Amino acid sequence: MELIYSFTVALFLTIALMPLLIRFSAQLQLVDEPGDDRKIHDKVMPRSGGLAIILGIFIPLIFLLSMDGYIPFLFIGCAIIIVFGLLDDRAELNYKWKLFGQSLAVIVVMAGGIVIHQIPFFGLDDVSVWLSWPLTFVFLLGVVNGVNFSDGLDGLAAGTSLLALVTIAALAAVVGNTQVSLIAITVIGGILGFLRYNTFPARIFMGDAGSQFLGFITACLAIVVTQADASALNRFLPVILLGLPILDILQVIPVRIKKGLPLPGPDKEHFHHQLVKLEFKHHEVVGLIYILQIMMMSGAYFLRFESDATLFVFYMGYVALTLGCLYVAHASGWKIRDPLPKDSPRDRRNLLLRKVAWVHDYSAPIVQISMIIFFITVPFVLHDVGSQFSMTAIVLAVVLAVMGVVFRSAPALLARVSCYSMSVFLIYLITTQLQNGLYIKYIDVFLIVLAAFLMLAIRMSRREQFRLDT
Repeated sequence: MELIYSFTVALFLTIALMPLLIRFSAQLQLVDEPGDDRKIHDKVMPRSGGLAIILGIFIPLIFLLSMDGYIPFLFIGCAIIIVFGLLDDRAELNYKWKLFGQSLAVIVVMAGGIVIHQIPFFGLDDVSVWLSWPLTFVFLLGVVNGVNFSDGLDGLAAGTSLLALVTIAALAAVVGNTQVSLIAITVIGGILGFLRYNTFPARIFMGDAGSQFLGFITACLAIVVTQADASALNRFLPVILLGLPILDILQVIPVRIKKGLPLPGPDKEHFHHQLVKLEFKHHEVVGLIYILQIMMMSGAYFLRFESDATLFVFYMGYVALTLGCLYVAHASGWKIRDPLPKDSPRDRRNLLLRKVAWVHDYSAPIVQISMIIFFITVPFVLHDVGSQFSMTAIVLAVVLAVMGVVFRSAPALLARVSCYSMSVFLIYLITTQLQNGLYIKYIDVFLIVLAAFLMLAIRMSRREQFRLDT
């Protein structure tokens, strides 16, 4: 129950804070001006979204986590990252001050025990602190900056971090690490609340405070879940869980050296920028990187108990294939499409999509009816709902009834709150109370087909816009 409460509070608190932080971003001096070397947006944007994520996450965690072990050090380290991130968002700190703040935060969590003390290919014995501490320092610092660098397109850094945290939560559940599961699920709730306003076209950015915080806490959780004494997980997993930020750094360093540019500093040489140069559209780049991240996270989960050599070969093969394809595409001058002249029509859907144009027109009622069937059918196949959930359902029904009266003029809001709440409850009950494997397969197929249909409907939209609540 703690997982659901923490996730729900983080989700809705983040969503509730977003409009306020958008409105007061100018007064907080948390706005992002266009024109920087690595910025793609062409108008002033609020970058206070990180504050909403942070508040939405830490308010439930403070009440649910016991302040012992590594937790206080993790909180202090996150606070340092956030303070320096906010200063950077307000005043554009010199990179030396950024590295100082990041280094200070890393040292704090290492002092609290978040250290890579067992290294792949070195057996199960703890290595010397002269090796473990520098390795942990470089890993955490690299991931923080890698995630920060990837925050260049709407929904990119948040979405890839979310996928990594989902995998970390699953791995923590496998080894019984409830503390890591709770933190990861709560951060996921905050990210989902943020993505409600950050998916293309974004209305708010998370800023350096948000992106550095996500990179920092994700990397710390990856270390904790794999380095615990009772954990049977492979010690190489953190490299795969944070593989995309590492890949981006591996890709950008040779480019900057070749062009004679200093390693720190803004540019348009990062992985997502390279895909944009191949004429992929904004949402296509984000979608492609999501697919790459899903492939990486799937490998991390299914190879979690395999040997060091297996995971090493998997990751190096992944990096070589990805960067190799990127290099060949640029070297050969290949592009996904020819650049369109300014006066050309934007709608260039292929003939196959034109034949199913009806999908977009009827997508809303089809999805609505499908969800109603899902919400009504699932409770009848559950083994035991339990008294706690019964009482919670009654309270939720009363709240929704009150909202129906108060927000009578806003039926969309009521529908969203109802769907979000019921979805969270039903998914949890399916994973814990549904014992018939055949029913689980039916539900999986239903959700996959519904998701595929929804993706097709979004693709058929002429607005070329995706939002989390579509």
